[in-house]
Amino acid sequence: MVEPSSTKIRILVAESFELVNLGLRSLFEKHAIIRLIADTDSIEDLFNLTSQHNPDVILMDLLLSNQNYAEDIAKLLQISPQSKVLAFSHHNNEQTHLQTFRSGAAGIISKQHSSDMLLKAIYAIHTGQIWFDRNVTKLLWQAQFSPKPCAESPAAAKLANPPKLSDSERHIAYLACKGLSAKEISAQLLITEKTVRNQLSAIYKKIGVKKQIELCLKAPLYNYFKESYLIGTFNPTDTDI
Repeated sequence: MVEPSSTKIRILVAESFELVNLGLRSLFEKHAIIRLIADTDSIEDLFNLTSQHNPDVILMDLLLSNQNYAEDIAKLLQISPQSKVLAFSHHNNEQTHLQTFRSGAAGIISKQHSSDMLLKAIYAIHTGQIWFDRNVTKLLWQAQFSPKPCAESPAAAKLANPPKLSDSERHIAYLACKGLSAKEISAQLLITEKTVRNQLSAIYKKIGVKKQIELCLKAPLYNYFKESYLIGTFNPTDTDI
Protein backbone atom coordinates (compact mmCIF):
# COMPACT_ATOMS: atom_id res chain seq x y z
CA MET A 1 0.00 0.00 0.00
CA VAL A 2 1.25 3.48 -0.87
CA GLU A 3 1.27 5.73 2.18
CA PRO A 4 0.12 9.33 1.77
CA SER A 5 2.70 12.08 1.94
CA SER A 6 2.58 14.71 4.69
CA THR A 7 2.79 17.37 1.97
CA LYS A 8 -0.39 18.64 0.39
CA ILE A 9 -1.03 17.21 -3.05
CA ARG A 10 -2.47 19.92 -5.29
CA ILE A 11 -4.86 18.34 -7.76
CA LEU A 12 -6.63 19.67 -10.84
CA VAL A 13 -9.69 17.71 -12.00
CA ALA A 14 -11.03 17.60 -15.56
CA GLU A 15 -14.21 15.52 -15.72
CA SER A 16 -16.93 15.47 -18.38
CA PHE A 17 -19.83 14.29 -16.20
CA GLU A 18 -21.26 16.76 -13.69
CA LEU A 19 -22.32 14.14 -11.13
CA VAL A 20 -18.87 12.50 -11.17
CA ASN A 21 -17.27 15.93 -10.83
CA LEU A 22 -19.46 16.72 -7.82
CA GLY A 23 -18.46 13.43 -6.20
CA LEU A 24 -14.77 14.10 -6.78
CA ARG A 25 -15.11 17.62 -5.43
CA SER A 26 -16.73 16.29 -2.26
CA LEU A 27 -14.05 13.61 -1.87
CA PHE A 28 -11.10 15.99 -2.22
CA GLU A 29 -12.54 18.96 -0.32
CA LYS A 30 -12.82 16.77 2.79
CA HIS A 31 -9.39 15.20 2.39
CA ALA A 32 -6.52 16.01 4.75
CA ILE A 33 -3.72 15.58 2.19
CA ILE A 34 -5.22 16.29 -1.24
CA ARG A 35 -6.21 19.87 -2.05
CA LEU A 36 -8.50 20.50 -5.01
CA ILE A 37 -7.23 23.66 -6.70
CA ALA A 38 -9.69 23.74 -9.63
CA ASP A 39 -12.02 21.60 -11.72
CA THR A 40 -13.42 21.85 -15.23
CA ASP A 41 -15.39 19.99 -17.88
CA SER A 42 -13.54 21.60 -20.81
CA ILE A 43 -10.25 20.54 -22.38
CA GLU A 44 -9.37 24.13 -23.28
CA ASP A 45 -10.02 25.25 -19.70
CA LEU A 46 -7.83 22.37 -18.56
CA PHE A 47 -4.88 23.76 -20.55
CA ASN A 48 -5.44 27.25 -19.14
CA LEU A 49 -5.85 26.03 -15.56
CA THR A 50 -2.74 23.88 -15.85
CA SER A 51 -0.74 26.89 -17.00
CA GLN A 52 -2.16 28.98 -14.18
CA HIS A 53 -1.76 26.54 -11.28
CA ASN A 54 0.99 24.04 -12.26
CA PRO A 55 -0.74 21.30 -10.24
CA ASP A 56 1.02 18.30 -8.72
CA VAL A 57 -1.55 15.90 -10.19
CA ILE A 58 -4.00 16.27 -13.08
CA LEU A 59 -6.93 13.86 -12.99
CA MET A 60 -8.09 13.86 -16.60
CA ASP A 61 -11.20 12.23 -18.01
CA LEU A 62 -10.15 10.78 -21.38
CA LEU A 63 -13.60 11.52 -22.81
CA LEU A 64 -12.78 15.24 -22.78
CA SER A 65 -10.23 14.80 -25.55
CA ASN A 66 -12.49 13.41 -28.29
CA GLN A 67 -9.95 10.71 -29.24
CA ASN A 68 -7.02 13.17 -29.02
CA TYR A 69 -6.06 12.16 -25.48
CA ALA A 70 -2.45 11.28 -26.33
CA GLU A 71 -1.80 14.69 -27.88
CA ASP A 72 -3.63 16.47 -25.06
CA ILE A 73 -1.67 14.66 -22.34
CA ALA A 74 1.60 15.50 -24.09
CA LYS A 75 0.50 19.15 -24.34
CA LEU A 76 -0.36 19.26 -20.63
CA LEU A 77 3.10 18.00 -19.76
CA GLN A 78 4.67 20.60 -22.02
CA ILE A 79 2.71 23.30 -20.21
CA SER A 80 3.57 21.94 -16.76
CA PRO A 81 6.42 19.39 -16.91
CA GLN A 82 6.40 18.72 -13.17
CA SER A 83 2.73 17.73 -13.16
CA LYS A 84 1.72 14.06 -13.10
CA VAL A 85 -1.24 13.06 -15.26
CA LEU A 86 -3.61 10.37 -13.98
CA ALA A 87 -5.97 9.32 -16.76
CA PHE A 88 -9.57 8.62 -15.77
CA SER A 89 -10.96 5.96 -18.11
CA HIS A 90 -14.48 4.65 -18.62
CA HIS A 91 -13.51 1.50 -20.55
CA ASN A 92 -10.83 -1.19 -20.76
CA ASN A 93 -9.21 -0.84 -24.16
CA GLU A 94 -5.59 -1.94 -24.40
CA GLN A 95 -4.77 0.45 -27.25
CA THR A 96 -6.15 3.38 -25.29
CA HIS A 97 -4.13 2.41 -22.24
CA LEU A 98 -0.95 1.90 -24.25
CA GLN A 99 -1.24 5.26 -26.03
CA THR A 100 -2.04 6.95 -22.74
CA PHE A 101 1.16 5.72 -21.12
CA ARG A 102 3.28 6.44 -24.17
CA SER A 103 2.02 10.03 -24.20
CA GLY A 104 3.55 10.56 -20.76
CA ALA A 105 0.73 9.80 -18.31
CA ALA A 106 1.93 8.50 -14.95
CA GLY A 107 -1.10 6.29 -14.47
CA ILE A 108 -4.53 5.23 -15.57
CA ILE A 109 -7.51 4.23 -13.44
CA SER A 110 -10.98 3.04 -14.30
CA LYS A 111 -14.04 4.95 -13.16
CA GLN A 112 -15.37 1.63 -11.91
CA HIS A 113 -12.85 1.59 -9.05
CA SER A 114 -13.53 2.75 -5.52
CA SER A 115 -12.59 6.13 -4.11
CA ASP A 116 -9.97 4.42 -1.93
CA MET A 117 -8.32 2.98 -5.04
CA LEU A 118 -8.36 6.42 -6.68
CA LEU A 119 -6.66 7.94 -3.65
CA LYS A 120 -3.99 5.22 -3.71
CA ALA A 121 -3.33 5.96 -7.38
CA ILE A 122 -2.95 9.67 -6.65
CA TYR A 123 -0.53 9.01 -3.79
CA ALA A 124 1.48 6.62 -5.94
CA ILE A 125 2.04 8.88 -8.94
CA HIS A 126 2.73 11.86 -6.68
CA THR A 127 5.66 9.92 -5.19
CA GLY A 128 7.05 9.16 -8.65
CA GLN A 129 5.58 5.71 -9.21
CA ILE A 130 3.49 4.54 -12.12
CA TRP A 131 -0.04 3.26 -11.59
CA PHE A 132 -1.79 0.57 -13.55
CA ASP A 133 -4.01 -1.99 -11.87
CA ARG A 134 -4.04 -5.72 -12.52
CA ASN A 135 -6.85 -5.49 -15.07
CA VAL A 136 -4.93 -2.92 -17.10
CA THR A 137 -1.74 -4.97 -16.83
CA LYS A 138 -3.54 -8.08 -18.12
CA LEU A 139 -4.99 -6.19 -21.08
CA LEU A 140 -1.65 -4.66 -22.05
CA TRP A 141 0.28 -7.92 -21.74
CA GLN A 142 -2.36 -9.77 -23.77
CA ALA A 143 -2.02 -7.13 -26.46
CA GLN A 144 1.66 -8.08 -26.85
CA PHE A 145 0.73 -11.68 -27.69
CA SER A 146 -2.45 -11.17 -29.72
CA PRO A 147 -0.76 -10.59 -33.11
CA LYS A 148 0.67 -13.57 -34.97
CA PRO A 149 3.71 -12.05 -36.67
CA CYS A 150 5.29 -13.62 -39.68
CA ALA A 151 8.94 -14.60 -39.59
CA GLU A 152 10.04 -11.37 -41.23
CA SER A 153 8.06 -8.98 -39.03
CA PRO A 154 9.85 -6.74 -36.48
CA ALA A 155 8.13 -8.53 -33.58
CA ALA A 156 9.31 -11.90 -34.80
CA ALA A 157 12.83 -10.59 -35.29
CA LYS A 158 12.89 -9.35 -31.69
CA LEU A 159 11.76 -12.74 -30.44
CA ALA A 160 14.40 -14.50 -32.51
CA ASN A 161 17.18 -12.09 -31.46
CA PRO A 162 16.41 -10.83 -27.96
CA PRO A 163 18.56 -8.01 -26.56
CA LYS A 164 21.61 -9.25 -24.68
CA LEU A 165 21.38 -8.22 -21.04
CA SER A 166 23.80 -9.06 -18.27
CA ASP A 167 22.63 -11.13 -15.32
CA SER A 168 22.32 -8.05 -13.12
CA GLU A 169 20.43 -6.16 -15.84
CA ARG A 170 17.98 -9.04 -16.23
CA HIS A 171 17.38 -9.07 -12.49
CA ILE A 172 16.83 -5.32 -12.30
CA ALA A 173 14.56 -5.44 -15.36
CA TYR A 174 12.50 -8.17 -13.70
CA LEU A 175 12.06 -6.16 -10.50
CA ALA A 176 11.20 -3.03 -12.47
CA CYS A 177 8.53 -5.00 -14.31
CA LYS A 178 7.04 -5.94 -10.94
CA GLY A 179 6.49 -2.21 -10.39
CA LEU A 180 9.35 -1.53 -7.97
CA SER A 181 10.92 1.92 -8.01
CA ALA A 182 14.68 2.45 -8.33
CA LYS A 183 14.85 3.11 -4.58
CA GLU A 184 12.98 -0.10 -3.77
CA ILE A 185 15.18 -2.13 -6.15
CA SER A 186 18.34 -0.71 -4.58
CA ALA A 187 17.12 -1.67 -1.11
CA GLN A 188 16.23 -5.21 -2.20
CA LEU A 189 19.51 -5.83 -4.03
CA LEU A 190 21.71 -3.96 -1.54
CA ILE A 191 23.21 -1.67 -4.15
CA THR A 192 23.06 2.09 -4.57
CA GLU A 193 20.10 3.80 -6.20
CA LYS A 194 22.57 5.38 -8.65
CA THR A 195 23.64 1.92 -9.81
CA VAL A 196 20.03 0.92 -10.37
CA ARG A 197 19.30 4.06 -12.38
CA ASN A 198 22.44 3.60 -14.48
CA GLN A 199 21.53 0.00 -15.24
CA LEU A 200 17.91 0.90 -16.02
CA SER A 201 19.16 3.48 -18.53
CA ALA A 202 21.29 0.81 -20.18
CA ILE A 203 18.37 -1.64 -20.17
CA TYR A 204 16.00 0.90 -21.75
CA LYS A 205 18.53 1.58 -24.50
CA LYS A 206 19.04 -2.11 -25.27
CA ILE A 207 15.31 -2.96 -25.22
CA GLY A 208 14.41 0.14 -27.20
CA VAL A 209 12.10 1.82 -24.67
CA LYS A 210 12.09 5.15 -22.88
CA LYS A 211 10.30 4.45 -19.59
CA GLN A 212 9.42 1.76 -17.08
CA ILE A 213 5.90 1.15 -18.32
CA GLU A 214 7.17 0.39 -21.85
CA LEU A 215 9.69 -2.05 -20.38
CA CYS A 216 6.81 -3.76 -18.55
CA LEU A 217 4.87 -4.01 -21.79
CA LYS A 218 7.76 -5.61 -23.70
CA ALA A 219 8.84 -7.96 -20.93
CA PRO A 220 6.53 -10.84 -21.94
CA LEU A 221 8.32 -11.09 -25.29
CA TYR A 222 11.53 -12.29 -23.59
CA ASN A 223 11.54 -15.48 -21.55
CA TYR A 224 14.58 -14.39 -19.57
CA PHE A 225 12.34 -12.05 -17.56
CA LYS A 226 10.79 -15.09 -15.86
CA GLU A 227 11.55 -15.21 -12.15
CA SER A 228 12.71 -18.84 -12.28
CA TYR A 229 15.41 -17.85 -14.75
CA LEU A 230 16.66 -15.07 -12.49
CA ILE A 231 17.19 -16.97 -9.25
CA GLY A 232 20.80 -16.55 -8.15
CA THR A 233 21.84 -14.54 -11.19
CA PHE A 234 22.40 -11.11 -9.62
CA ASN A 235 26.04 -10.11 -9.32
CA PRO A 236 26.48 -7.73 -6.37
CA THR A 237 29.95 -6.70 -7.55
CA ASP A 238 28.43 -4.42 -10.19
CA THR A 239 29.40 -0.86 -9.30
CA ASP A 240 28.31 2.62 -10.21
CA ILE A 241 29.19 3.75 -13.72
